[in-house]
Amino acid sequence: MPEETPKTNSAISKLESAIQRYTHALTTLEDASSPSKETVLEVLTARDTVQAELSNQSQIPTGSLIKVNDLDHRLKQDTNKITTVDLTEWHAIFNPNVEAWWWFLEPPKHRWDYLDWLWKILTIVFLILSFSLTVDISEHFLSGGAPDTLEVFVTASEGVLTLLVGRTAFTKTGQELIKNALTRLNIPNYFWQEVICGIAFSLFLICVIVYFLLPKIADFYNHLGDQDIQHNHPKFAAAISDYKRAVALNPDYAESHYHLGTIYEELQENQKALSQYKIAVKDNFIPAYNKLGRMYIIDQKYAQASFWLRRGLDLINEETENDKDNDKEVKYNLLTNLGWAMLEQKYYDEAKYNLENAKKLYNNKAPAYCLLAQVLEAEKNEADEKNTETKNTEIINNWGYCYEYANTNNIDENKWFYQARQHLKTPLNGSSVPAMLNFQLKNS
Repeated sequence: MPEETPKTNSAISKLESAIQRYTHALTTLEDASSPSKETVLEVLTARDTVQAELSNQSQIPTGSLIKVNDLDHRLKQDTNKITTVDLTEWHAIFNPNVEAWWWFLEPPKHRWDYLDWLWKILTIVFLILSFSLTVDISEHFLSGGAPDTLEVFVTASEGVLTLLVGRTAFTKTGQELIKNALTRLNIPNYFWQEVICGIAFSLFLICVIVYFLLPKIADFYNHLGDQDIQHNHPKFAAAISDYKRAVALNPDYAESHYHLGTIYEELQENQKALSQYKIAVKDNFIPAYNKLGRMYIIDQKYAQASFWLRRGLDLINEETENDKDNDKEVKYNLLTNLGWAMLEQKYYDEAKYNLENAKKLYNNKAPAYCLLAQVLEAEKNEADEKNTETKNTEIINNWGYCYEYANTNNIDENKWFYQARQHLKTPLNGSSVPAMLNFQLKNS
C-alpha cells in the first residue's frame, strides 16, 4: 500500500472540499423550481473544481469516485433545470473543454419535440405564403394610383406584421425574444415550436382574410365613385380615381369598368371607354353590351354593333326566362340601338321589329320613334312610294312623338329633335301635323 504523505492528504482534502461544494450546489438546484442563472452557474463551476481536483490526484480514493459518480447522476437528472439557461452564452467566457460534458447538456427530448421538424417546416411555409399574399395585396392597392389612408394602413400593417414575425422567427435576436417571451408566459419549451407555428399561421390567416376582403373593399370604392358622379356637378376626376381603385382591388369588377367607360365616353375619350366596356362585357354585365354596341354604331362598325347588341338581348331574355328581375330600360336601349344598327345596314324589317318592341316597353321615350321615322322614310324612298298617304302619316306621327319626347340633354336625342323639327315644319306631301305639335312648332 502506497505511503500517504502530507501532500497527498492535502490533495484529498481539497477533493473532498470540492465534492462538498458540488453536493451543496446540486442540493440547492434540486430544491429550486425555477433555478436562477447563479444557481446553475454554481453547479457547473463546482463540477469544474471537482474535475480539476480529480486531475491533481495521483491516487483517487474509491469512495470519492463513487460520490462523484452519484452526484453526476443527480446532475443529469436535473438536465431540464440546467438547460433553462442558455449555456452557450457562457462558453465564450469559460471556454470549457469538450470533455466537460456538463457544459454541453441538452434536455431530454419530450415526445412533442419529435415533431419539431414538421412545425419548423410549416412555420416557413406559412411565412412564405404570408409574404407572397402581402406582396400581392400591396400590388392591388398600389396599382390603383396614389394610395389613400385606408390603402396605406392596410398595406403597411400587413407588411410590418410579416417582417416582424419573419425576423423574429429567423434571426438569433428574434429567437431569443421569442424564448424569453414564452418563458415568461410559463409555456413549456417542448411547445415552443408549436406556438411559433401558430403565430405564423395566424399571420397567414390574417393575410388570407384581407385577400378575400378585397372585393368588399372594392365595393366600398365603387360606392364612393357612384357618389362622386351623382352630384349636381359630377366630380369626374374623383370618380375615376375611386373606380380605378375598385378595379385594382377586383380586376373583374364589371360594374366599375362600366362606370369608368361611361365617364370616359362623357369626356370624349372614346378609346378608353371602349376598352372599359370590352372588359365589362367579359363578365356579362348587360348594360355594357348596349354601350359597346352604341360606340360601334358611332364608329360606323355596324356589324360589330349588331353582334354585341344581340348578345346583350340574348342575356337579358335568359334572365327573363329564369324569372330574374329584368331591367326594362336596358332592354329598351338594346332594342333601339339594334334597330339603329339595322337601319344603317338597310335591314329595315328587322329594324322595325326591334323598334316596335322597344315602343312596347316605353311608349313615352323618343329614341324608338325617332329611329322608326327614319326607317320608314328610308324604306319609302327605296320603294319610291312618293304618294303613299298612309306611310307619310305614319312617318309624321313618329317624328311628332320623337319631337315631343326628346331629351335635348342627350347627344343622340338632341340631334333627332332638330331632325324631327325640320320634318314637322315641312311635312311630307302636305300631311297634317297634330294640332298640339303644330302649335309648339309655330312658337318654337
